[in-house]
Amino acid sequence: MDPISLGVHPAASRRHPGLGAEQVPAFVERDRLGDVVQRIRRGGFVLIVGASTAGKSRLAYEAMRVAVPDFLLLQARPAEDLQALSSAVGTTRRCVVWLDEFDQFLRAGGLTVEMVKTMLAGPEREVVLLASMRSKEYDRYSARQRDVTDAATWRAGREVLLHAGEPVELDRLWSPQEISQAQGTDRDPRLKAAAQASDRFGIAEVLAAGPELHNDWIHAWQANEHPRGAALVAAAVDCRRMGLHRPVSTSLLVSMHEVYLSARGGAVLRPEPLEDALAWATAPVQGASSLLLPDQGNYLAFDYLIDLPGLPAIPESSWGALLAAVTPQDAFDVGWAAVDLMRPSVALAAFDTARRHGVPDAGYAHAIALGNAGQPLPAVRLLRPLHQQRDAQLGPDHPDTLAARHDIARYLAEAGRLSEAVTLLDRLALDRQRVQGPRHTATLVTRSSQARFLREFGDAPQALRLFRELLPDMTAVLGADHVDVLLARQEMGRTLAHTGRTTDALACITDVLKDQERLLGAAHPHTLSTRFELALLVARSGDPHNAIRRLQTLVGDQERILGLHSRTLSTRHQLGRLLAQTGDPDRALEVLAEVLRDQERFHGPDHPRTLATRYDQLLAARHTHEPQETAALLAALQEDCHRALGSTHPLTQRVTTTTGAS
Repeated sequence: MDPISLGVHPAASRRHPGLGAEQVPAFVERDRLGDVVQRIRRGGFVLIVGASTAGKSRLAYEAMRVAVPDFLLLQARPAEDLQALSSAVGTTRRCVVWLDEFDQFLRAGGLTVEMVKTMLAGPEREVVLLASMRSKEYDRYSARQRDVTDAATWRAGREVLLHAGEPVELDRLWSPQEISQAQGTDRDPRLKAAAQASDRFGIAEVLAAGPELHNDWIHAWQANEHPRGAALVAAAVDCRRMGLHRPVSTSLLVSMHEVYLSARGGAVLRPEPLEDALAWATAPVQGASSLLLPDQGNYLAFDYLIDLPGLPAIPESSWGALLAAVTPQDAFDVGWAAVDLMRPSVALAAFDTARRHGVPDAGYAHAIALGNAGQPLPAVRLLRPLHQQRDAQLGPDHPDTLAARHDIARYLAEAGRLSEAVTLLDRLALDRQRVQGPRHTATLVTRSSQARFLREFGDAPQALRLFRELLPDMTAVLGADHVDVLLARQEMGRTLAHTGRTTDALACITDVLKDQERLLGAAHPHTLSTRFELALLVARSGDPHNAIRRLQTLVGDQERILGLHSRTLSTRHQLGRLLAQTGDPDRALEVLAEVLRDQERFHGPDHPRTLATRYDQLLAARHTHEPQETAALLAALQEDCHRALGSTHPLTQRVTTTTGAS
């Protein structure tokens, strides 16, 4: 079979007299080739993970040709009936099932562990499931549980990946030995040329023209170049970042691209006609890949582009346009992308659409999104019957049932019912240790939540002890570089601050930030969040002016990377608080008024963060307001907190004990 049809990226065309163009370059033996060949010969599930142009598909293709040259090859597609595929493979004696972009097979209604077992089961059979997926997608199945949930669809995908065992990880940058082989080949000058750039790029990504295409996209924004084409590419890239990994229609890209074009200057750029823009965006560079890949009148962004560091925030209008155009099944995937990018209101709308159309697991995801959107008690009300349903159907010890208990406790805590939440987590931690083991990932997550909410409940010394017990176990299981370990270390730094050990907290958070910048990059949301924590600790240590400077710099980075986002709003809120504390009430009130307007639009008027900003705005303004006006504003805020959050919420209690006097 043609390797390009299997997902191998074409390279710059090389012409042979009388033979036409050759788009697949000579294969340079990768260091992991022998390992992949051995795994394929053993049979079973083989998974290769790496960046978009690391050479995953080419390595799989060449290893397959060496290991099982006479096996039947079945190319699976995410849109086909996977249950029928599973049954068909189960009747085949010797075959390879090719699963390119494997994350697309893990969506709701996708491949399950049972299907995998059916394909591999039976005596006298030799079956290989040969899959590849981008590292960023693979990592989501380890990182999502920390910030979101063990939702059933996510768990089903994770179970499939765990069934594959340890993946073969392929680095984007080639090893010295691989580079030497590429430089020494006499068969293909393209390899020698690509090897010249191996200090900055992977050879496979150069062969696929990834860096050159990126450069073309950047320069296309200039006036009289291809700004409309660049805007169409930006819209297509964001469609994939928003969770839609299939070709999209011209009409959708055209409707979306105007906001990108306007942001760069609009008519001032003298944008080219639409026909010319599409022709430029779909033109292969040197016969290799193009920025937009045409597919029966639709277009898909080249996957190299969606993993580029430092991409700007996705405009709000793009989320709305995409959700209005996709199917309920696609809306479910868009919802998870919104969760990953911390867009709670988008996730809520997406999951609601999927839920109303009967997409599997969308009801549970909708409940989680409701809690993440600042409505924890309504989320609990939805989760309790879902937990009872799981208890009845699956049993009290099933992982999905235990996960529902965890989520109920989490949202009770966020609603201010911390005593109830801590009690539930104490019991859940024991049950998970009994059922899943003391070092199971889910058990570790529960122990972390247990410590975090115990700290919020007011017992920071006990929480610190729990974090110190947790971190060695978590590091041993996940590794020191795992995102969950980094986040647990951040929580321990916050807990140190709650015990009054500000110097130790500063040292802890500073170390976490260095590791996050090294492992996740400076633009990652977790890295930005740690910079926020560090700024607050600097203020607590007695240097508020330094903290203000840090927050001002951070706001600029967050607005560029995240856009209008809950974390950006939190940073602006804290900036307003510190300005008020350092004797600049006018500027503080200006900042708080601006962030309050954005929070009401982004979170809604009853979200705890919106109400907290109203509270700090009132504190900053009461020195200049008439006592009667301050008292009226305070009374209105107290009423809104009681109505929206309940009498036990910490913010309600703070507001209730505040007087209107300065």
